[in-house]
Amino acid sequence: MKNQEISNIFYEIADLLEIKGEMPFKVRAYRRAAQRIETLEDDIEEIYREGKLREIPGIGEALAKKIGEIIETGKLEYLEKLRREIPKSIVGLMSIPGLGPKKTAVLYKKLGIKNIEELKKAAEQGKLRDLDGFGVITEKNILRGIEMLERSRGRVLLSMAFEDGSHLVDYLKGNRDVLNISIAGSLRRMKETIGDIDILVSSLKPEGIMDFFVKYQDVYQILVKGSTKTSVILRDGLQVDLRVVKPESFGAALQYFTGSKEHNIQIRNLAIKKGFKVNEYGVFEKDTEKYVAGKHEEE
Repeated sequence: MKNQEISNIFYEIADLLEIKGEMPFKVRAYRRAAQRIETLEDDIEEIYREGKLREIPGIGEALAKKIGEIIETGKLEYLEKLRREIPKSIVGLMSIPGLGPKKTAVLYKKLGIKNIEELKKAAEQGKLRDLDGFGVITEKNILRGIEMLERSRGRVLLSMAFEDGSHLVDYLKGNRDVLNISIAGSLRRMKETIGDIDILVSSLKPEGIMDFFVKYQDVYQILVKGSTKTSVILRDGLQVDLRVVKPESFGAALQYFTGSKEHNIQIRNLAIKKGFKVNEYGVFEKDTEKYVAGKHEEE
């Protein structure tokens, strides 16, 4: 179970709790934990096996037990319980640019809106503007967001994604703290159609890179912003995921975030047979955890 997968579970729990109207401190606890796990340099499963989860800032006994449950069983009963309480279609409302857990909760509790179709109809009838925290502008933005979502549900042609990706790479190269940069994912594999754009950067100052990235002129919405990963929606509806790693991990990360799931599994299995461990941070000796390679993809 990868760090990002566990982090995503905690982010989802935070969103569901906020929709339910739980106490803010509880919501913040899960979001902080998700952010901590997302930015860990070490494999969280190894930390768990060593009994050191409580050493991670913000991870108390309750959260440590949940992490253990995820690692041991591949799922979390608490999350499953929340999913049963809150219809999936309501959570789907948050895929619309500009709609977070708070506004989603208001829509559900005040107007009984449970899906995007009901939301679109209510917005077209002007029923959102009088809700707390909304207004005419928000109502119009939601309609525009629904339109963008409908456009971006399908994959786009390689040429369109390549143009967006190239412009973004050129923009990011303008930041002097960018040491290495490359397009990754399906766009680097030159697939005929692209679902989203992945860009990888190496830098010693990741926070500054992320601040610079979200100021790009075509960014319409910031989905998530962290020190190692930031996701945005562009004005044309395409999602862009930017990851920043340390220079010594750039090659390993480029291979990891470019290869398909099946390819990465094959690489990991091959490494294990030769006494190594491979992940997005580099190549390590299996027994000693000694760093062997990872700065360059060819390694």
